[in-house]
Amino acid sequence: MFSVWTLAGFALAYTCILFLIAWYGDRRSARSQQALNSPWLYSLTLAVYCTSWTFFGAVGQAANFGWDFLPIYLGPMIVFILGTPMLFKIIAISKQQGITSIADFIASRYGKSQPLAILITLVAIAGTIPYITLQLKAVTMAFDSLTNGMESSWPINSALAVALLMAMFAVLFGTRHIDASEHQNGLMLAIGFESLVKLFAFVVVGVFVVWQVFGGIGDLFVQLEHNPVLRQRFSSDFFDQGFFTQTLLAMAAIICLPRQFHTTVVENRRSGDLHKARWLFPGYLLLFTLFVVPIAMAGLLHLPEQIGHADRYILSLPMHFDQPSLALLSFLGGVSAATGMVIVSSVALSIMVCNELVIPIYLNRARRAGELPRQITPLVRKIRRVSIFVILLLAYLLNDIFAQFGALASIGLLSFAAVAQFAPVLVGGLYWKQGHKRGAALGILSGFSVWFYCLLLPVLLPDELAATLQNQGLLGLGLIRPYALFGLEGLDPLSHGVFWSLAINIFCYIYFSKTALQETIDRNQAILFVDVPTHYESLLGRYHAAHIRIQDLQDIAGRCLGRNSSDMAFAQYAAVNQLELDPKLPATVDLFRFTEKMLARVMGASSARVLLGSMLSRHTDEHSDAVAMIDEAAELIQFNHQLLQTTIETISHGICVVDKNLNIVAWNRTYIKLFEYPDGLIQLGRPIADVYRYNAHRGFYPAENEDQQVQRRVNLLKQGGPHRFERELPNGIIVEVRGNPMPDGGFVSTFLDITESKMDERALRQMNESLEMMVSDRTQKLSELNAALHTANEGKTRFLAAAGHDLMQPLNAAHLFTSSLQQRLQLKNSNLQCREELEILQHIDNSLHVAEHLINTLLDISRLDTGTIKPNVTAFDLHTLLTSLASEFDVIAAEKGLQLRWVDCHSWVHSDDKLLRRVLQNLLLNAVRYTPGGRILLGCRRRPGAVDIQIWDTGVGIPDDQIEHIFKEFHRIKHRNTDGTLDSKGLGLGLAIAQRISQLLQHPLSVHSRVGKGTVFSIRVPTTQVTQTAQANQSSPAPPKLSGLTVFCVDNEPMILSGVESLLNQWQCISTSASSLKSALEKANTLPRSPDALLVDYQLDDETGFDVIDALDECWEDVVPAILMTADHAEAVKLKARERGYYFLQKPITPEGLQAALSSVLTDQQ
Repeated sequence: MFSVWTLAGFALAYTCILFLIAWYGDRRSARSQQALNSPWLYSLTLAVYCTSWTFFGAVGQAANFGWDFLPIYLGPMIVFILGTPMLFKIIAISKQQGITSIADFIASRYGKSQPLAILITLVAIAGTIPYITLQLKAVTMAFDSLTNGMESSWPINSALAVALLMAMFAVLFGTRHIDASEHQNGLMLAIGFESLVKLFAFVVVGVFVVWQVFGGIGDLFVQLEHNPVLRQRFSSDFFDQGFFTQTLLAMAAIICLPRQFHTTVVENRRSGDLHKARWLFPGYLLLFTLFVVPIAMAGLLHLPEQIGHADRYILSLPMHFDQPSLALLSFLGGVSAATGMVIVSSVALSIMVCNELVIPIYLNRARRAGELPRQITPLVRKIRRVSIFVILLLAYLLNDIFAQFGALASIGLLSFAAVAQFAPVLVGGLYWKQGHKRGAALGILSGFSVWFYCLLLPVLLPDELAATLQNQGLLGLGLIRPYALFGLEGLDPLSHGVFWSLAINIFCYIYFSKTALQETIDRNQAILFVDVPTHYESLLGRYHAAHIRIQDLQDIAGRCLGRNSSDMAFAQYAAVNQLELDPKLPATVDLFRFTEKMLARVMGASSARVLLGSMLSRHTDEHSDAVAMIDEAAELIQFNHQLLQTTIETISHGICVVDKNLNIVAWNRTYIKLFEYPDGLIQLGRPIADVYRYNAHRGFYPAENEDQQVQRRVNLLKQGGPHRFERELPNGIIVEVRGNPMPDGGFVSTFLDITESKMDERALRQMNESLEMMVSDRTQKLSELNAALHTANEGKTRFLAAAGHDLMQPLNAAHLFTSSLQQRLQLKNSNLQCREELEILQHIDNSLHVAEHLINTLLDISRLDTGTIKPNVTAFDLHTLLTSLASEFDVIAAEKGLQLRWVDCHSWVHSDDKLLRRVLQNLLLNAVRYTPGGRILLGCRRRPGAVDIQIWDTGVGIPDDQIEHIFKEFHRIKHRNTDGTLDSKGLGLGLAIAQRISQLLQHPLSVHSRVGKGTVFSIRVPTTQVTQTAQANQSSPAPPKLSGLTVFCVDNEPMILSGVESLLNQWQCISTSASSLKSALEKANTLPRSPDALLVDYQLDDETGFDVIDALDECWEDVVPAILMTADHAEAVKLKARERGYYFLQKPITPEGLQAALSSVLTDQQ
């Protein structure tokens, strides 16, 4: 192995040799000029095609895939041997047009389009930078192979060092001359030397392998025949789809790669050089091809463990056979292959960036400012140098991204596929005159987009994303999977991507070129590129460019090229053409084009056209262009006339056009056919009055004076106003006539046969009438059904009310009895002698509470679902509600061992306080039930225009899959108490009622929960402004004592009466009871005075509570305060009771509720 410093020393020494060679080439000595003009040097510069991919990667590709390396050599051979006429044509055009790059060439062909040149430059950069990265990777690999991974001891990354050295070399020798006609002599001489070095190194290693590692050529064939690995790897069956795809890419790359176009076209000195290179360059490639397979075979036999690094065989084999000098030669050959490509590519790209991107922008700004630059040469040189450094820096930065590629060939093929997008527009532009810049731009753009999606994107993405994209497609669209686009499967990824990118490219190029309108410059450039010999002969003519003097051209050339260079160029032009250039004379077209070509060599054809265009815009166009414009205008007029006639004939309307003299000037066949006119009637120049008169004879008009009818229609046209009417012809055809005046006084009339539409209109009218009758009949039936449904709903409501009443009566009575009995036992047995009886009584009372709660809850749900509950929305202070709830549930929480905390809030809200209290009660009960231990928090959060009342608990929580079900009836979440027993309390109706009430109040109810952490319920209530009236209503006096209060009770249920009397006696009230209106009147007459309060049930046997109250008031001749009891939940009963000023008690009656109602009566009396 070599040390890092030794290997670096040899590489640096080799670089110094390259600098000396380049310096020698730029000296312009006679000997150096003789070498530079040699066709051998031209052929060697073409070998810049053989990069590190060819030097290292071809061997690795052969070791892994057999003959798959061959297309990379075969493609260029085919182009140079069979495609020489095309190459000659490209070179001839480039010399005539002063082409500086492939972007300049394609843009010049398609109307000298600057946007197209920019697009090609960007695509070229995107396709070439990965290829430059490949070269840096190859150098790094070579360093690592010969230093055994000791590169880390080197103070600078080898790839970065190579990039910097190559950038310096390209800047020094690739930007010395900015004129394309002044070739980069030193650079080309150094590139030719590098081509010799890499060929010599490869051939020497190959000879060593054939005659030292193997026993000669015969032994090669013996090994190939008897070794199964070699026989399988290099079988003759290698013409698969990938082979043809790579051959096609190599054919395109030999001319479309920026560096190849630069060496083949831009640096070509004489056309005769191409004749020699036609055979020398394929021979050069053939020498490489001959030794690829022997080196790969040797690596497979002697280094099988390195099959994963087969690219290194050409370095590893000499080291394996103890030939360090041969390994060093291989290393220098690989460095030559890599650096040659890097230098020429960076120079070619810098020219494109400068000429097509930066300079046009700079000149456009200068032209708008009205100040053209005095000297542009230093600026061009500076831009190109900066571009070289930026390009190589980008390539170095991308080195890590492309490090995932195991083989160098993968990156090379990726770049080949990118620049292959130039091939359709380049070849098409040479042989197809209809090619247009819009088709070229859209073709390249679409092909490049498919290349990026199908080939580059799967490489750039991480493995997981790449796999998802390949299997499912972008956004899950299987039809656009990058390796099976539009369902096309069975191709390898490269063949698939190349097929679709080129197919879509060619389609867009042809389609959009055919549909585009060509301008004069498009046609002129097409002739220049397609008919090269014919146009070259026409240049011998002399045409004067009007008002443009020779001095104008000399001035602008001097500013861009420098005065000395431009003067020498014009002097040479005058000498060759035997002319005397008087600066005051008008410039010829030849001289103008010579100047444009001279400027194009410096800044590209697009930029030169922009610069000279600013001069032409201030002068009259030349005569030939004017003639061309006139011819074009005449053709356009003829085309428009034919287009108009064709359009008129294809329109379904009948059309008749008359001029300002009311003579016919245009018509179509539909017009004649519609009115059944005979041949010869409608003629050019015939007065329209004759046609009207003919129609009158046929009875088209009312049977009046025909002349008056004709004159009436003529006058209508003379008035020049638009008109529209319908007319039914004698043959039954209905025609819609529309007339519109023309600006010159003529008139256009259109005639449309609307017979079918009129018949459809009549049929539609009849259908509408039938439909109206059907709708009316269905509406009546629907009304009857709605009435029946309303009746059934009312019946259901009455049934529920009656059923609720009948169910609640015995439960209410039992509850009143137990309450009375419990109070008596507590008074008589203060010493707790009847503990067991009291406990049993408490259990009975609890069971009655549960039954009453269940019935009330079910009735509430029914009323909420049927909409019978109407909220009574008022403004109230939350403080009162929260204080009451806290007092009520503090005891309940304490009994379960929970801590209830609440945060007071004095916000005034707009809601129904009773319904809102019901919601919060249910939520608090739910929190207590599902919190085995911990805390419960009741509080508020202020929001804009609202307040969130929230209940937090540290309970068991609600699973995510259960949250959407908790508001359903009878749904309960099973959980265990702290003692491990399964909690079975609750009916599963509380949250259902809470949700329905919140929806009725339009208060959003939300829940958030985490299992094992707790739950928070939140209801959002709108806030309102505080009023003094509302504040006054919030306060009420303490309830008075009921002792001595006389109460008259009426209820048809004896148990209810007994229970109420028991409670009233317990409270030391004086009670009188009756079961009907008759018995009530009898007992009322026995009383000495009217009672303090009436307690009357609403639903009696034959009368209502209102009837009883009215009768008793009449009997006592007094209005006694009345309390109406009912199990009916109808809102109408409550409203009627409030209107009469009665108090209202909803059954089942609780002792607390009855006590509160009697207290209110006593308070009002006081």
